[in-house]
Amino acid sequence: MKKYVLEVLRYMFSLSMLKSLIMSYAYYIHERVAWRTQIHAKKNIRVHPTASIRNAKNIYIGENSHININCCVWAGENSKIIIGDNLLMGPGVSIQAANHGTKKDAIMMEQERTQKDIVIGNDCWLGSNVTIVAGVTIPDGCIVGAGAVVTKSITEPYSIVGGVPAKVIGYRK
Repeated sequence: MKKYVLEVLRYMFSLSMLKSLIMSYAYYIHERVAWRTQIHAKKNIRVHPTASIRNAKNIYIGENSHININCCVWAGENSKIIIGDNLLMGPGVSIQAANHGTKKDAIMMEQERTQKDIVIGNDCWLGSNVTIVAGVTIPDGCIVGAGAVVTKSITEPYSIVGGVPAKVIGYRK
């Protein structure tokens, strides 16, 4: 036991520990604080502390909208995510307005990025673990079922969509 205590004490006051603390704090500020000054949000929004926001200057959130636990809302440097009023987002939703290319002559980390806006209308519900990819528009009143992957725009307001890839499975009444 004494051996472990000495080891802990040795590392607790080391340069490595100090560097680790600084990096952890910097990441926390980047991931949880800094974006809040850049995002375009109307009143009464709720963003769970574990939500991940990227390029907040290109994200617009409507009134009374809720981004839940473990959600990713990632705009691109040159693409926007526009979320309407009264959006309900379940846990684990991923909204990605940018993507990597797939050419075989470049490694994945160096692929050209494609970016397109995403627009989600008013009064929509995105179920748990929904994925929405670049270029998609979801009109007012739509429900996207849990686990769905939305790869194409939905054309009819008040549609209910589900599946991989998502397709219309009904309409709100």
